[in-house]
Amino acid sequence: MVLAAEVLTFWRKVLFSGKFGIPWDLPYYHQHLVWFAARSLARGELPLWDPYPYCGAPAYANLTMQLFYPPTLAVIAAGSLMGGRHLLYLLEWQIVLHVLAGGLFTLMLLRRLGANLAAALAGAAVYPLGGYFASQAQHLGAVDAAAWLPLAWLAVLELTERFRWRWVGVLAIALALSFLAGFPAATAVVFGSVLLLAVMLILGGRASWSLVLACAAGMALALMLSAVQLFPTLELNRWSVSGVRGDWMKAGGGIPLAALWSLIWANSFGVLHLEDGHWRLPWNATFMYLYCGIPALFFAGTALLRRRHSIATVFAGVAALAGLWMLGDSTPLYRTVFRWLPGAIRGALYAEFALCAFVLAVAVLAGLGADQWLKGRRPAVQTAVVVIVGLDLIAFGSGRLFNTISLEREPGIAYSHMDGHAEVPRRLRELTGRNLPPWRIDTMNGSIQWAGNASLFEVPTAGGDEPFALSRYLDVRRTFTGGERWGRYYEVRDPDSAVLKLLNVRYIVSRAELSQPGRLIKREELPGNVVYENPDPQSRFFLVGRVRPAADPDSALRMLSSPDFDPRSEAVVESASGTADGGAGSVRVERYGASEVLLDVEVQRGGFLVTSEAYYPGWRASIDGREALVLLTNVAFRGLAVPAGRHRVRMWFDPAVLKWSSAVSVVGLALLLATLAGARASGIGVKDKVASRDPGA
Repeated sequence: MVLAAEVLTFWRKVLFSGKFGIPWDLPYYHQHLVWFAARSLARGELPLWDPYPYCGAPAYANLTMQLFYPPTLAVIAAGSLMGGRHLLYLLEWQIVLHVLAGGLFTLMLLRRLGANLAAALAGAAVYPLGGYFASQAQHLGAVDAAAWLPLAWLAVLELTERFRWRWVGVLAIALALSFLAGFPAATAVVFGSVLLLAVMLILGGRASWSLVLACAAGMALALMLSAVQLFPTLELNRWSVSGVRGDWMKAGGGIPLAALWSLIWANSFGVLHLEDGHWRLPWNATFMYLYCGIPALFFAGTALLRRRHSIATVFAGVAALAGLWMLGDSTPLYRTVFRWLPGAIRGALYAEFALCAFVLAVAVLAGLGADQWLKGRRPAVQTAVVVIVGLDLIAFGSGRLFNTISLEREPGIAYSHMDGHAEVPRRLRELTGRNLPPWRIDTMNGSIQWAGNASLFEVPTAGGDEPFALSRYLDVRRTFTGGERWGRYYEVRDPDSAVLKLLNVRYIVSRAELSQPGRLIKREELPGNVVYENPDPQSRFFLVGRVRPAADPDSALRMLSSPDFDPRSEAVVESASGTADGGAGSVRVERYGASEVLLDVEVQRGGFLVTSEAYYPGWRASIDGREALVLLTNVAFRGLAVPAGRHRVRMWFDPAVLKWSSAVSVVGLALLLATLAGARASGIGVKDKVASRDPGA
């Protein structure tokens, strides 16, 4: 109850006023992912394929959607019961409840270490109210993953004496949920710090090396439990720009050394009085607030000074190593190690998120120190300490711009409005919806929200802003946008590009009138947006009579971008079987859904069906009920050879990886239940083994 009161007080503006919200990534990135999942499930469909951004993308494989994360599914269910409304507000509650869970698990951890209740409450307040959760609330997955960190540490402590399946299962649950939460950088910290704590316990003489085997068993079971998300994400990583991100990363990031001042002085560099557009320092402002409280630092120091050769030394070592990790490139050691890591690992690491392990270690030390300092003191003094620790953190961290924003100043976005203007998304849906399937839009000096939140507005776009953008598609897109290979958001530079027309882009949206609109026709003005019309875009499905075979993606891209290539009459196909004999014909769309398309195709002689629908493993096709081969067409899209005559063509998304990865997770769940059932049957209890080895605890 005390922890709940502290956490709810910290987030009182967001939860209870109706005038404030959590800023930045939560409304502008995470909201649209959960919205798409919720809308799909409400229709009785699995959110497998998202047709709105990038000419289509595999939704289920994007782990940031949290499709298989139980708390997010609970939020979606609650939103459905509320008629699909208030989803963003429910996500804010999800964040706050995870913050509270992190505090409760920290309380359990400190009680497991033998701290009295007041000391455990004082230490447990540091983790949920300290620098990590206070500054990173915008990152839904980062908060959710970090909430399970103290539970994972608790499981490691319970496994120090001997191998017990019950706690292997608990460790596996904590690790699996940290992965399914959908933020790999935070998940890496959870997994890494578990091993770090185990090694420190072994080096401190508090456990044998068998602890590493117990942790490895928990990790193996966790990977099985999360296989339903893990393997689809690994497949997507190979097909997306995220898979090559590590190749160009020359630095590993991290918190600047200057930020360490905020451990003592919360308002270092004016971060507590941060205003939009007024931050001029070269660092990310959200990582310039590390404050864990002056009382907490005092008690942590007490633990180190009075508890030599105790469990406090272990957690001091964890804090020191986690601190080096979070500083990243600010230390020569991390720079050296980072350069030697494989590219795939470098791409998933953000050193600054090791802050969660650092803050948790400080919280544990604070609780242990408070336990020593409060021994023999009156209940009134113990209560005062708990209150002072909580109020100190609430006073400095609550209601700051990095966790709370005024909805009057920044109304944000939703399906029903853009920056408070309801007519903007409604009108774009009307314009694009005049065709089946809907026309696509793109941006030219326009708001990035049209690309990044296409799924929320339900307005199809040829653009996007996703870390898992398909590499082949981005190669095509850069033919009319320019830009470096490693990006994910590109705006139109050449509005008259034949490739842009190939992508079924009917409308271009800009913030103001374009100085060089090319052949675009100004259609209308909306609040903060000017809409231009492309007079002759291609249909999403059409027939061509000529095929150019390509040996590989590079040669296909060269052909596609060649000035003599005519996308209206020919296609580049990466297969010798992609042939056509010049037959004319027609294509009529009978049904267009997110994961299924039904076409009525008529062709006089053999032709080739071209689409501007993104290619990805799992897309299948049939002609008159007989399965046909889906071919990589025009570098990044789906195509199909069609024989002469009239045919019923069906395309549907049926990813094989989801089936067998789900089977692995089911086996993992069965093993988990077996371990927990076996532990209960054998009468294994929870004993304070660690504390019993430390008289000072």
